[in-house]
Amino acid sequence: MNAHHKKSTYKPPAPVQRSRYSSGTALVADTASPEGARPRLARLAKAVERLPFGWQLDAIIPSLGSTNAQHFTKELQDAVDEACVSYLCEGVNLADLLEPEFLNSFVRSGSLVALSLDDSEGEDVVAIDGRGRLVLSVSKDTYELLGLPGRASAYGTFRQRFIIELSLRDASFRAGKPGFERTKRALRNWPRQTDLLDELRGHGAPKGEGKTFDLVMAFTDADGNSKPLTLPSPLRAHRLPATLHTSTLRSVLIPRPSSLPAPQPAPAKKQRTSSGAFRAPPREADDPAVFWEAYREWAGLVRLGATDKLRAAAGGEEEGDDAWGVEGDKCDEGEVAVLSWSGLLHPKALSRALQSVLSNLSLSPPLPFLDLSLTPFAHAPLSHLSAASPPVVGTSKRPNGKKRKRGRGRGEEEEADRARVEDEGGWACVLRPREEGQGAIEWHLWEGQ
Repeated sequence: MNAHHKKSTYKPPAPVQRSRYSSGTALVADTASPEGARPRLARLAKAVERLPFGWQLDAIIPSLGSTNAQHFTKELQDAVDEACVSYLCEGVNLADLLEPEFLNSFVRSGSLVALSLDDSEGEDVVAIDGRGRLVLSVSKDTYELLGLPGRASAYGTFRQRFIIELSLRDASFRAGKPGFERTKRALRNWPRQTDLLDELRGHGAPKGEGKTFDLVMAFTDADGNSKPLTLPSPLRAHRLPATLHTSTLRSVLIPRPSSLPAPQPAPAKKQRTSSGAFRAPPREADDPAVFWEAYREWAGLVRLGATDKLRAAAGGEEEGDDAWGVEGDKCDEGEVAVLSWSGLLHPKALSRALQSVLSNLSLSPPLPFLDLSLTPFAHAPLSHLSAASPPVVGTSKRPNGKKRKRGRGRGEEEEADRARVEDEGGWACVLRPREEGQGAIEWHLWEGQ
């Protein structure tokens, strides 16, 4: 057989790194300033505000030896409880949210985040992203009946789901204008899902009764302070504070602060991937990536409460090959407090609460380190917010007027891939106070999709 007829040898591609890692050192207290402690964790604040639909915040607060973490735990709990307040709104017709008074009070000023609660496979999803954008992720049947312009989803079966984006802050989106009235009429008459046999018999959903949604909402003012939410009559909003679960793991192995690697400088250029067969370079035992893999496994076991896998081997036995988490010679025995909040966590309110608490992280008594992680709603139509301001709405326009191609591999895509969000969505952060003085901490951040 001629050489050009031979099949090419399979060359496995390089693994895709979907989680972005960054690290550095930040000042969180300015003792020379008359204002006292001032938060300067801008990188963490950006990661927090990038996720519009946070669902679960986990905090791991270790205590080693004489270190007393109870005061910091109480301070963190009070700050998050006060900031993360949402409202449950049942039976909402989306046209009712287009009342001018509501739009002026809660959409065009401040930041309103909303998400429908029905997370069943194939159901229509409604979201407001906090920047005045209404995003609808609908099925093909709903899209054809609704009559609003949109685009095919970048994920899932081709052209079986569609994304509709409406800018509620646009200067042309005002009551009385044709576009506004057409949108309001379409949302008012949103088709309800009916049984196929009823449709054939002519007994579908009654006309004039559009589909309603159960929404969870959160609102903050321009400074990130949580504020009460009032819906147009006859809708009602029920206050829904974040649910807190706490637990304490005692006599477990905790990584020493000195074993945490130092922050790594960002690479000057992106690592080149060869077109040939991918071969992962050998990693040394002191490679920071090796430690962080073991550490994140340890943190996962802590969140699960697996104390049996976090305790030292009995009778001085050596660790086997099936040991979990960080190596025992890099750990000390202590206790860990685990706090977990669940609910709709407004990104601006959460960022403000964390920044105010972390300004005291390096003060006396110091903590060994602090682990924070946020998990988003998997069914939300957006995985993150782009840096574009105002946000891009539509399929081909950017704020500067140039054309923009949207979709996989064509620039920043905000649409969420549910399987990917469930696997690697959200962010995780480890913060450690520096030993040489107050006011500085080292941070390590992992960001998913």
